[in-house]
Amino acid sequence: MAPLRPVKKDAVERLVQEVLDCAGKTCSLLKDRATLPDSLEAELDTIIKRSLPLPSSTALAGKSSVLDTLGSQLWNAATNILRHQENNGDSQPKRTTRTHLLVLLGVFGYYLIDAAHHASTRRTKDHDQRVRTFKIALKACRFSLDHGEPELALKVLERCSEYASTAEEEFPIVRISDAEHGSGINQQLALKQLVAEYYLLRLTYASKTDRFDLADHFFSKLNLPELAGSATLAEKAADLFHEAAKSVTRKKIWDPAIKWCERAVSALDGCEVEDLSHDAPELQLAITATMVEALLTSGAAESQQRALSLIEQLETAYGMSNRIAVTLMRFQILTASEPIDLAQVDAVIARMIRQAVLTDKSFKTIMQTINKLSRISLQSTLVALTDFVVTRLLPDCMPDDAEDGRRSDRLERAIVTYVMFVTASNELPAFDAAAGVKFILDEVSHRTKRTLSAKATHAAQTLIWKKAGAPNAECVEEWCRLLRHAVFESAGQMNKARIGRKAIAAALARNDTNTARQAFFELPETSQNESITRYLVFKVALRDDDHELASQCLSLITKHAEKDPTYLYACVLEAQQSNMRQVAVAALQAMSERQPPGVHLPTLLRCTARLLVGELEANTQDVDRMSEPVVVLFERAAKNMPALKQGTDAQWRSEIQWWSKNAYNLALRLCAEIHPEHFIRLLEVCVRFLDCCPPNDGPTYQDDIRQRRTLCHFLAASALIVLGRSDDFSYGLECYSRARGHITTFVRCCADWDPANNTAGAAEAQRHALLTRHFEMLKFDLECLLKLKQWDQLDKAVTVFLSFEGTDRWDSLADLVIVIHDHARADGVSPSATARIHELLQKCINMTWKKDKDIRKMSRWLRLTFSIHLHDGSPEFALKVVQQAAGVAQKGYNHQADVYPLDELCWLATTAFNKAVDCLNMGDCEGAAPWTAAALDLARYVDDNGSLHANLTLRKEAAAERMRAISARA
Repeated sequence: MAPLRPVKKDAVERLVQEVLDCAGKTCSLLKDRATLPDSLEAELDTIIKRSLPLPSSTALAGKSSVLDTLGSQLWNAATNILRHQENNGDSQPKRTTRTHLLVLLGVFGYYLIDAAHHASTRRTKDHDQRVRTFKIALKACRFSLDHGEPELALKVLERCSEYASTAEEEFPIVRISDAEHGSGINQQLALKQLVAEYYLLRLTYASKTDRFDLADHFFSKLNLPELAGSATLAEKAADLFHEAAKSVTRKKIWDPAIKWCERAVSALDGCEVEDLSHDAPELQLAITATMVEALLTSGAAESQQRALSLIEQLETAYGMSNRIAVTLMRFQILTASEPIDLAQVDAVIARMIRQAVLTDKSFKTIMQTINKLSRISLQSTLVALTDFVVTRLLPDCMPDDAEDGRRSDRLERAIVTYVMFVTASNELPAFDAAAGVKFILDEVSHRTKRTLSAKATHAAQTLIWKKAGAPNAECVEEWCRLLRHAVFESAGQMNKARIGRKAIAAALARNDTNTARQAFFELPETSQNESITRYLVFKVALRDDDHELASQCLSLITKHAEKDPTYLYACVLEAQQSNMRQVAVAALQAMSERQPPGVHLPTLLRCTARLLVGELEANTQDVDRMSEPVVVLFERAAKNMPALKQGTDAQWRSEIQWWSKNAYNLALRLCAEIHPEHFIRLLEVCVRFLDCCPPNDGPTYQDDIRQRRTLCHFLAASALIVLGRSDDFSYGLECYSRARGHITTFVRCCADWDPANNTAGAAEAQRHALLTRHFEMLKFDLECLLKLKQWDQLDKAVTVFLSFEGTDRWDSLADLVIVIHDHARADGVSPSATARIHELLQKCINMTWKKDKDIRKMSRWLRLTFSIHLHDGSPEFALKVVQQAAGVAQKGYNHQADVYPLDELCWLATTAFNKAVDCLNMGDCEGAAPWTAAALDLARYVDDNGSLHANLTLRKEAAAERMRAISARA
């Protein structure tokens, strides 16, 4: 039976084997270049924390080579991966290997190398192996600290302490012979440098973990002369001291920061500049920057002088006078002093601008510095920016150069920044500010022949726009002109339109209509025809009394009013407040025609009507022309009756009363001045509104409506008769036809209304007026029948007159009846249509004779009546007329009435006697007798000393003698 192995030994062997297995698997994954699994990171972390470092034991015997090989592979792999990633930068969206995993690989590799070193006595005694292992440990520690892994760094540092203590024990107290032990001295020097680097890392770890007391402790362990003896070690020390200073600076603890920066500077100053590496100047620059910041912020006495001495050291010792970072630090020092020497500051900025090699980074630095300068002096800032643009940026963007997007971007950013400074401050006089911007833009335009990009254009124009639109802004015209500068050609059409409108509005504010017109005509045609643009130009036209331009603008605005009536409303308000009231009328008319959504049509129509009537009354010289739009508007209101009814009953009643009364009053007021057609249309509109009046407003109100309605029909018919008498044939007939419609309605209204019902007025006077108008309308109806030749309705119209009572105007009807009879006979009208004309004519004669006893008028009508009936084949009625005339003549002869006119009496007697002669010629002796007697009776009253009577008597006897001779021969 085999003896039992100790349990502890088995555990160590399992631990070693577990570490080897993990290392082997990791190396295999790295060799295969496969994607490392996510579990590997946790597995390595567990191995390092629980299993490493491996304890010295027999289990490691014979495995030093394997451990060293695996450890070297892991260390090299981590280093290569890290170097590859650093070379590729951070532009990749996702790194292939995580940083923590790389640190774990490096630390794991170091521990394997360390285990291999302790597993072999030969390796332990080998100085090179010890140095190698010590160096790897220090690199692993630095690697961990640089990548934010202080726990791993501490674990490695604890292991490094063994190397450091061992090395210090080997250092001799008294050196006997350097010549004999030259190689040993070199080995000891190498170890001392490693030990010094170890303390530096301990110092760094303490500073990163905020244990600055420990950091000072480990600094005290450093042999500073040894640091000075090695430029490499001095640079490392300076770098680590600088890291400590930055750690303190981040906590805004300035005195310790200054102390560590001084230590860093001292470390570098202890070496010759020639011995330092090419990275040393950059390190010196970084240390100086940190120290300058700490000095300026600490507020300690003479801190600025110390900072300046550091800058001078950089310029003299390291030749960095042309470095932008050095100039920037000098700027910081100068601006931190009290008082600030602006001349020196301006010189520093100018130096920075001229010496800097333009890159994205240097450009950003210069712009940031100029921005800081703006808090001190705006004037210096603008001078610096102008210098930067003109001397450095513009030459890089010359027209003959190839297009460079980055260079153009820098130029545009500088220009926008300049505009921002100028527009954001009120320190500069307005004219000087605008002139400065103009100079910059002109330089860009003339020297590059380019325009700014859309983005830069938008930014600059936005800033200038705010300046031009600020309350009480000065030089608005100049700012508006800058908005339209040639370099802003990339502005979109919409922005150009807005800028043009801004210029127009600004010119209007100054009452400079010429500039406003110029800005308008510079706009594209599409922008010119926008409603908002035309509204502004409409205001220009109002101020210039340019009726043509105002009408043109109003027409274009009206076209777009259906979608947005805002600008049409605005035009109305502007026009009402101007002297061009005709334009206001046109605007209101356009709005009422379009009826845009949201408008209260009744109010709009009333406002338009008031304005139109006002214009009509103001233009007394051209009333007839001005009346047309008034009439059209009233007609439009009547057509939009449903819209007027949308309100309450009270509102509807108010609308009806307003429109009907105004149409009625306007028609009566202007009846003698406007064209009859306009007069008639106004009356017809009034009637349409009156017909829609609510019926429940009481009898008095209803009587008033009826009276107004009948008067409207009467006046309309009268005007139409006038037009029918005076106009051409076709239009005249149309007027007569329309007049008959009004006459018919008037007669119907008269039949439905009794003026006696009106208890508020004089009923008799109203009745008389109504009857008078009724009689006139009936006469007009007869005239219409005559003109329209509607003979079939003549008898009905005549019959109405025969039954008409209550008027004394029959004399005005007689002539019309006679004319109608003549035309009817000429047209061959049926006798049935004219059968009652003689009755109406007789009534006219009798009623007129009763009224005024006018013998001349009576004699004329008797003559005409006699002629009518004599030719119509009704001699009996004609004989009665002669006999009636004889009775009237007898009264005049006896001085009981006016004397019958001589010429009428002679004509009637002679004509009657001729009728008797005609009867005799026809052999109708019986029929001739009454005619002869009537003729002689009339001749008896002729005032001619009996001459006519004697003549007729002789002719009667001669005719009788001739008749007897004829009878005898027969």
